[in-house]
Amino acid sequence: MEPRKYDPTLPGKIREKQFTSTHKNGMMVLNKAIPDADGGNVLDPRLREIIAMKRKMFSSRAKAGWTLSGERYRPDKVTYDLTTADITVDERLIPVGDHLIDIYIYRPVDAKPGRPVLVYLHGGGFTAGDMRLYANQMKLIAEKSGAVVVFPEYRLAPECPFPGPIEDCWGAVQWVHAHAEEIGAHPEKVVLAGDSAGGSLSAACVLQDSAGIVKKLIGIYPGWDTRNYHDIPASEYTWSYEAYDVCEEDREGAYSRIDRIKSGMEKSESSSNHLYLQGRTTTSDPLVSLACAGDEQLRKFPETLVITAQYDYLTVGADHVAKRLHDLGVPVRLVRYLGTDHGFLDMLGTIVQSEELCWTLADELAGLK
Repeated sequence: MEPRKYDPTLPGKIREKQFTSTHKNGMMVLNKAIPDADGGNVLDPRLREIIAMKRKMFSSRAKAGWTLSGERYRPDKVTYDLTTADITVDERLIPVGDHLIDIYIYRPVDAKPGRPVLVYLHGGGFTAGDMRLYANQMKLIAEKSGAVVVFPEYRLAPECPFPGPIEDCWGAVQWVHAHAEEIGAHPEKVVLAGDSAGGSLSAACVLQDSAGIVKKLIGIYPGWDTRNYHDIPASEYTWSYEAYDVCEEDREGAYSRIDRIKSGMEKSESSSNHLYLQGRTTTSDPLVSLACAGDEQLRKFPETLVITAQYDYLTVGADHVAKRLHDLGVPVRLVRYLGTDHGFLDMLGTIVQSEELCWTLADELAGLK
């Protein structure tokens, strides 16, 4: 399918307009500006359209009630293949503990051996997400970087609750490191990235990485603090709507997008936290919420890139963790996509920031020494 007809120059304009500023926590942040909107603290025009569409769509879904299948099969999430070169895809079953998991390996046909390798852990609230939603993004990253991209299909909750998904993801990272040369990569150039729940799983892997396999961690609107905001001690930070700068015209729309993720942190039986944890641990476990890790654990982290969306509930917690890493001496950078909300990578070919984010991830791989 052809991508939606947005101006193909818009992703490049994001870079032309990007600027640095000082975050409220004192860190420097690289702001990825809306490419075709003037002024600040506004919603991207494509996101405004999505909000209007989803109000109609989800009013009928709300009447039908929540279902797991409704979360896993989302016809509203469509991606497009934006690659122009041939990318090979190799599907393999690899052993993890006492079972096998499926992985997909994406490589340019002319990739040279010894390339960096990205292990990408997908989001979906620990209960959804698969290769079909992320294949085009992985292909584009592989094309733009020349690197190897590995996408594990880790087991999902509620069928496989905590810590099963972590075991699968960490097993995949270890397998990639051990078989790097076999798949055309360099074992000392392993990058680990994940969005949303995949960001939580990526951090959990690094917490177990005593050998230093992971050379760079990239959290994309990561779930680094999944505690209910009422339970977060004031000595750490305070979550509130006041943390989000938004113009009055877009306030209702921005808050509606923040609330859809905020509701997933609640304690209802259908919340992602409940389905993932099932009483086996709590959201205060560092393997679930990186924000709860001790200083000694965080000091061992590799170079870290934290990528957030301006109107995402998880942004405040991710910023807090980034500041802790920074203060502990970990090389860490903050990137903020303005006017966007949680999950924009899911809309490659529709949301222009998704394409530019793939470029950014490719740059991180291509620049790995």
